[in-house]
Formats: sequence, structure tokens, C-alpha cells
Amino acid sequence: MRNLAVIIVSIFLLSTAAFAGKGIANKKSHKLTNAQNQVSKNFSNMLGYPSSILDGTSETIMIAYSVDENDVIHVQEISSSNPELKKYVLKHLDGKKMKNVQMEGKNGVVKVQFNGDKKQKLNFQY
Repeated sequence: MRNLAVIIVSIFLLSTAAFAGKGIANKKSHKLTNAQNQVSKNFSNMLGYPSSILDGTSETIMIAYSVDENDVIHVQEISSSNPELKKYVLKHLDGKKMKNVQMEGKNGVVKVQFNGDKKQKLNFQY
């Protein structure tokens, strides 16, 4: 009887440890790399909040970009249903030089969420 209780408790502990391990792994996978942090900071500074276009509303866009050997951004594609917002993003990013980052020859896609208030930070997802 005692062995049966030990086996049940062991199975319970092993199963909870397996779930706890998954939670830890998921949290680590959401951590941004240094390059992603730098891209987020640069894009946030360059983009700001287009009040005249969004007028207090939220919008999410996807930006495909590359960075050349001089750390200059080249926007390859912008996915948005708002043509004015596309123009705004293109004007504020394409051909601009990244600061404090070494991303020569890098490509990326980032999802950017403009919140409904210019005082709130932009949300980036890679």
C-alpha cells in the first residue's frame, strides 16, 4: 500500500514538473534578441504616432525590411489596409540610418501596433 502511494505521488510530481518546464521554455522564447531590441527602439523613434492619420484609433501593420552595410533601412513591403499609414511608414523608415546597431545584411519582418494614444509606446512583435 505504501509503495502504491509513493508511485502515485511520483507520477503527480513528474507530470507537474513537465508542465512547469514548458512554461519556462515559452517565457525564454519570447525574449527579444539585442538586435530586435535595437530595431524596436530605432523604429519607435522614427515612427512615433501618426495622429493626423490614425486620429486616436489603433492599427496594426507588418513591415518587411532589410538593412544594408551602412545600417540604412530598406522597406521591402508594408501590409496595411490604410494607404495613408503605408505612406507614412515608408516616408519615416525607408532610406533612414539605424543608430547604435550593427545589422549589416540583415532582413526582418516586424508587426507594429500603433495604440490609440500617441503617449503610449508602440508594440513590436517578431
